Amino acid sequence: MLQEDYIMKMIEQFAAFLWAIVFNKKIKNYDSAIEKIEEAYNGLLNTDGNKIKDLEVNEIIRDNTYGNVLNKDNIDIIANLLFEEADILEQINSLNTISLEYYQKAFVLFCLLANEENIQKHEKINEIINKLKDYEITNETKYKIYEYYEGQGLFGRAEDKLYELKASNYLNITNEIKAFYKRILKKDDETLEKGNLPRNEIIEEMNKLQA
Repeated sequence: MLQEDYIMKMIEQFAAFLWAIVFNKKIKNYDSAIEKIEEAYNGLLNTDGNKIKDLEVNEIIRDNTYGNVLNKDNIDIIANLLFEEADILEQINSLNTISLEYYQKAFVLFCLLANEENIQKHEKINEIINKLKDYEITNETKYKIYEYYEGQGLFGRAEDKLYELKASNYLNITNEIKAFYKRILKKDDETLEKGNLPRNEIIEEMNKLQA
């Protein structure tokens, strides 16, 4: 009961912080929005926000995993704060490397939380993907986007990412393309059509790879 009460209180506090951040961002009071972000890191996670922001995404995941169980509440907080700060910095400075870094980290973290029932997380993920279209993203992020698209049944989009990686000579990407085609060929025709990658196109592309 105490644990549930703590979680509920934390969720309420985070909602209040997030509302203040978004409100200040909307009225272009960016300094106050950034201050609220730092307050959220300190108030909710008991740590300096800069320490978290300096971590690689795998380190963030490691530091929020206890007994092989991911603390999804903490990951949700960090992902949202990274996204909001990236968006604020982009509004202030236009495209910039810090926003790119934070968007990419937030994308990976949100993907850990996304499931069929959580529509909001998928909306946030797609918002980040749209943001990243204006940036030169890492091949690792492109690969994560490919994996996300395949998981969502968006096979045409997944294929596009794979061929972007092939153009960049990403390691073992040709083998991954072949494996991707083999996996999705097991789907029925309706699913493939819905994913914008019909069976005949898959077979055609597989023949080109073999050639």
